[in-house]
Amino acid sequence: MLKLKNYLKDEEQRISDHLKKEILTLDPVVQPMVEHTLSAGGKRIRPFLTVLFGKLFGYTDPAVYSLASAVEFIHSATLIHDDIIDAADTRRGSPAAHLVFGAPQALLAGDVLLSAAMLLALRLNNYKVMECCATAVARTAAGQLEETQNLRNPYLPFEDYLHIITGKTAYLISCACESGAILAGASVEHCAAAAEFGLQIGIVFQLVDDALDIAPESEIGKPSGGDLREGKFTPLLHFYLQALQAREATNFAAKFAAGTLDEAELAAALADMRRLGCDARTRALADRHLTLAEAALERLPAGTERDLLAKVAAYVRTRKL
Repeated sequence: MLKLKNYLKDEEQRISDHLKKEILTLDPVVQPMVEHTLSAGGKRIRPFLTVLFGKLFGYTDPAVYSLASAVEFIHSATLIHDDIIDAADTRRGSPAAHLVFGAPQALLAGDVLLSAAMLLALRLNNYKVMECCATAVARTAAGQLEETQNLRNPYLPFEDYLHIITGKTAYLISCACESGAILAGASVEHCAAAAEFGLQIGIVFQLVDDALDIAPESEIGKPSGGDLREGKFTPLLHFYLQALQAREATNFAAKFAAGTLDEAELAAALADMRRLGCDARTRALADRHLTLAEAALERLPAGTERDLLAKVAAYVRTRKL
């Protein structure tokens, strides 16, 4: 894992340098909001995957960093929009952009970022790369829309939950991988394997993210239990309702559906979820998708980059924030 951290550190600097250069090309009125969102940190997993897949297939042109920046711009735009939709106060421990600059301004800045990402992809003169990025934007938005339409449903079918997280999270990670392979001129079969790897670790990423929702705020940089407050169905809620007595489960589900859980009830539920190991059970659900990601990886060329991709997959499964 040390090798991955060192490699990531080197690439993160290159990615950050390119992002700063691209931010300077945006309209000055937008730049402060974009800088605020990007400065909140994050592991830059998506652009890192784009660069890594380009190198896996021998691509050394600096243009891969333009594509990586496009992917990160898309991701940043979704964060801005998500925080507005969720009425979130913080993002990775920093005030959310819509609270600093205003919701209308942040919303429009997110739109500008999406447009800037599409322009970056367009300038690569690769139709398939452009198609990949545009499709990821559409599917991410559709996944977010589907989630909002299913808020406060404590009995959401699990296949619907998987469909939602595939849309809102996994497709963009899949695009990050596939677009890097496409830009490098990989075969159709290899591009499909790259897309499948990204899709599966994207599902793993969201399952782990959901599990982390009940971790203490000091660990995750945002209030614990945000999903419960916002009325989002996750496996944590499913496992918790299963563990309760029938009457308790019915009462809790009714309050969740109505949005009437008070802070004391939420705090008690979070403590019970930790005690019952609902987070560990949610992480365990990720194992099947991790296995599918590893199978896709086996279809890719062996070498240093593939070894690093295996470490990325392992990190996504075990991450703590």
